[in-house]
Amino acid sequence: MPRWMNLVGAGLGLLAGWVVIPMTSLEARLRRPGEPFLGGLRTYPVAVFLLVWLLPATLAATAWSVFAAGDAAASIVGRHVAAPKLFGHRKATWSGTPAFVGVGALAGIGVGAFVEATGGGPGVRWPIVIAAALSAALVDLVRIAPDDNVPNATAAGLVVAWGAGLLG
Repeated sequence: MPRWMNLVGAGLGLLAGWVVIPMTSLEARLRRPGEPFLGGLRTYPVAVFLLVWLLPATLAATAWSVFAAGDAAASIVGRHVAAPKLFGHRKATWSGTPAFVGVGALAGIGVGAFVEATGGGPGVRWPIVIAAALSAALVDLVRIAPDDNVPNATAAGLVVAWGAGLLG
């Protein structure tokens, strides 16, 4: 897809997350209990838009899939596979954090390869994607208000940008 279409799609995600969903009953079903207005439903489309705006298509898709799949895997595995808390962290566990790295890396490698093969431009090698997943998982351990989506996406995006030679 041309870059402008990627930006329009990411912009529509912002519109959905900030305007459309809050006007519907879907908002109450999607929002986690106790989650403030400026939570995951708002920060996720911001994170995606920033990646699409600041990075070439293949790198944006790689970073996006690292943080999206990794964070989801950490949540699911962390809640369903009994393990001690990671260094006393209130949410992170010894099962969820490795799931973040593993699933995030696999998703990033797969999605990056797919987007590169379909004309999205050059990607990065798999060790860089693994490093991106590890960095996003480490950032996930630091609670940064209001939500972890933008910091996780930033960590993954910076590593893939560095691996592609965009940061010097």
